[in-house]
Amino acid sequence: MMEDDRPRTPPDSPPSSRRPRAAHAELPVAVGDTVDHFTLEKELGRGAMGVVFLAHDDSLDRRVAIKVIVPKPHEDRARERFFREARAQAKLTSRHVVQIHYIGTAGRRRRPSSPDVASAVTEGAASTPATYFAMEYVQGESLEALLERGEALEPERARVLMLEVASGLREAHAAGFIHRDIKPSNLLLDRAGHVKIADFGLAKPLSGTGASSLTGDGVVLGTPMYMPPEQIQGLKVDHRADMYALGATFWNLVAGTPPYDADSSIAIFAKHLNDPVPSLVAAAPGVPAALAAIVERLMQKDPEGRFATYDELIDALDAAAPKHVEPAGFSIRAAAAVIDLALGALLVALAGPVGAALYVVALVAAQAWRGQTLGKYLVRIRAERSDGTRIGAGRSMLRLAAAGWLPIYWAVVILLTRGHRDLFEGIRAAAHEGGARELFTAFVVQHVFFSLLYAASLGLAAIHPEKRAAHDLLVRSRVVHVRAAG
Repeated sequence: MMEDDRPRTPPDSPPSSRRPRAAHAELPVAVGDTVDHFTLEKELGRGAMGVVFLAHDDSLDRRVAIKVIVPKPHEDRARERFFREARAQAKLTSRHVVQIHYIGTAGRRRRPSSPDVASAVTEGAASTPATYFAMEYVQGESLEALLERGEALEPERARVLMLEVASGLREAHAAGFIHRDIKPSNLLLDRAGHVKIADFGLAKPLSGTGASSLTGDGVVLGTPMYMPPEQIQGLKVDHRADMYALGATFWNLVAGTPPYDADSSIAIFAKHLNDPVPSLVAAAPGVPAALAAIVERLMQKDPEGRFATYDELIDALDAAAPKHVEPAGFSIRAAAAVIDLALGALLVALAGPVGAALYVVALVAAQAWRGQTLGKYLVRIRAERSDGTRIGAGRSMLRLAAAGWLPIYWAVVILLTRGHRDLFEGIRAAAHEGGARELFTAFVVQHVFFSLLYAASLGLAAIHPEKRAAHDLLVRSRVVHVRAAG
């Protein structure tokens, strides 16, 4: 909820939930009314069950959010569910759950327009008292607002927010409740950027008492886009149902699109029940594999495939935190390059063109799967992708081509102008007539000479904040110390 005059979607009814909105004629109160010691200042949002107002707590001189129930045909059941929501939230003391301050039922009073006009009970107020609760006013926005703007969460930001939501849900579970409606619009960001869980309107006590009387037979409650299979089927649910919704919610927030979508709720339900869990990495390639694995585990069809406890989930999210890495600087990378060049010279001296081919294949393969050539291994540094994963064969070949472009260019020119025989014969002659020692010297001198301009590119590592050379930037890789990267 933002402190501005734009219309707001309420925490309990985002556009994606496809719920009907309450009509103004149904409301028992309006902006300007006073309910008990709360003065309603403006409407923040509305849904099928209630309307949320920004209000002033006249007794404590503070701003609060007031949620007022919308009268329904089965008002007793709706009111009891409404009270259950407030009491469920009130039992929680987590800083990641919106706090409840007060609950009540009272007639409304219109604030006098001038000191000469006495306060009077609004006509009809006695027959339509307002059932409401006052809660913490979160001066921020819901995560749904990001989706409405077409934005997606950065993976690390998503991981931190998932930790906070899991902490709040753990508190709810410890108090004996499950939420049953986790979704982006029920996750509110405060001004400090921390998340708070709102809207316990569908909260269910784990004891099972009182829940069946408030839900009709065959009624499916929740939001289709994030609902777990067991909740769709009307089976018994536990805290792992909230885990599924948490996974689906953050799948959407990271990828920018929901994991399952269709033109109708029934079609979405079918996908939750039958379709395999979609790959988050495929939808958002920048997501670290560890975080994607957590989200996809949360979305397993069988609750047994999810995390058993919130402690286990929180431990996994902690372990998925980016490891601190110490970039490898110019000098240590140069030392690794000298070692690799010496190995290359030795292979060429011993096996000629075959040795040169083996040298290139070994460099590509070693960096693709281990991130380390012999030189990098000996000085304990490693090449990896920006997210810490292996660079793979494609990036390794491109990286090698970018790193050795001058010698490669020189060889290609000779091949095109004089033919491969002259190139290979020259190498073989040097190996047999000049000897290995002379070839080694010639190879090093030649490579150094043709790498003078390339050295300027590598020298970028000396001044770049992350110590990346030009070829690192080209293929989005980095070179780090193994001891720091773990």
